Amino acid sequence: MKKNLNTVLAITTLMVSMTPFAAQKSLTAEQISQIVNDTVKPLLEAQSIPGMAVAVLYQGQPYYFTYGQADINKNLPVTKKTIFELGSVSKTFTGVLGGDIVTRGEMKLSDPVTKYWPQLTGSQWKGINMLHLATYTAGGLPLQVPDSVTDGASLLNFYQHWQPQWKPGTMRLYANASIGLFGHLAVKPSNMTFEQTINQRVFQPLQLTHTWINVPKSVEKEYAWGYSNGQPVRVSSGMLGAESYGVKSTIEDMTVWLKANMTPQHLNDSTLKQGILLAQSRYWRIGNMYQGLGWEMLNWPVNADTLINGSDNQVALAPHPSIAIIPPDPVDPGSWVHKTGATEGFGAYVAFIPEKQIGIVMLANKNYPNQERIK
Repeated sequence: MKKNLNTVLAITTLMVSMTPFAAQKSLTAEQISQIVNDTVKPLLEAQSIPGMAVAVLYQGQPYYFTYGQADINKNLPVTKKTIFELGSVSKTFTGVLGGDIVTRGEMKLSDPVTKYWPQLTGSQWKGINMLHLATYTAGGLPLQVPDSVTDGASLLNFYQHWQPQWKPGTMRLYANASIGLFGHLAVKPSNMTFEQTINQRVFQPLQLTHTWINVPKSVEKEYAWGYSNGQPVRVSSGMLGAESYGVKSTIEDMTVWLKANMTPQHLNDSTLKQGILLAQSRYWRIGNMYQGLGWEMLNWPVNADTLINGSDNQVALAPHPSIAIIPPDPVDPGSWVHKTGATEGFGAYVAFIPEKQIGIVMLANKNYPNQERIK
């Protein structure tokens, strides 16, 4: 993902530096197009990416760019309607849904995990709360739920036998098994499945009509193939996959998602608005990074090396000390808010700076290094 980060940082920094004071003219569509094309096209070639869709949200106006092929075998081009796998960008939806659930009074982040899963009787779960799950600070849950876990009984067995490496709240270790369980348990008070809840409370209120956990057959022709070692692949969701890496979407819908998170004050749905604000609150400081619910934040302007190196998997997937922010700091509009994501055949990145009214989405049908997305 290193090149992805390089690309986004280059585009965003250029746009910020070229945007004059409000009393003067803004960037033109032609200038934005040149910035994006001059930055993205070399990336596509260098990383042999079959197809990509990019959206820039600038001062409330979306600008779309599509490149290459969604399906090499059928020679189908990427369009604004092409459906991509989001990978861990899905966690931003889970985080916002969690914030919505808290706003409705159905859950508190301080609630013990065992309140929502009483069958977790192991003593290691004492002192672990829902915030710990949402922010990867429960004590060292693994990156993935094992493939051997295929049903409710084996899921319970897995968590019953897990043993923490650290005291809750002291270390952050990025884990699908952590935020995935958060999403799974947070929806229990609604008496709906995770898919039903996120559809009803997030996708539908924002009119994300081309965003799904499970892509329906009626639009499967728009579902891009991802590519790994030149072979077409798509994600096969395991237990808690929907909650941690299972969302699929288009560049148009993701721009709506970007805008909602960048300017939640414009939303009519008050619970969803508050859910977004809770997701971008700062609960822990990990080095120069602040952990929200799904979203991650750094202070703007960001140090390029800090951002890029922090997104290297060797760093991002390693344990790091976490410092609690009590009470959590509210949304800081002077933040670089972002999330990377990938499946075997797809790579995604979303980033925005609320204060600058600039955001970007990149969706590709190849998993390439995080750092390249940001540069």
